Amino acid sequence: MQDAKIAKMTEALLSGKKMLSLHCAKCRGPLFEKDGKITCAVCGMKVAEASAEAAKPVAARDVREILAEKLQESAAQLRNETDPHKISEILVLMKSILEALEKLRAE
Repeated sequence: MQDAKIAKMTEALLSGKKMLSLHCAKCRGPLFEKDGKITCAVCGMKVAEASAEAAKPVAARDVREILAEKLQESAAQLRNETDPHKISEILVLMKSILEALEKLRAE
């Protein structure tokens, strides 16, 4: 499975697509851009048309706000969850969010 993903990403690079520092929300594969179109090479999901607005850098403050919202949403999910596997997934997500917030504070 991993080899298939690598093959798809290699094919995207060889076709002239530029790998972005963003990941697909569906499969977590890296996103690629070519001719103003952003897609996931792994699952093929079309993400967006690149535009001047989309190319603007996102302020760290905005990212912190989004992460804080996601942390609150995750905490609400955790409160009502009874499945141990889902609880574990939520905790892993919350840990990742907290680590990202800590990195933003360090910058």
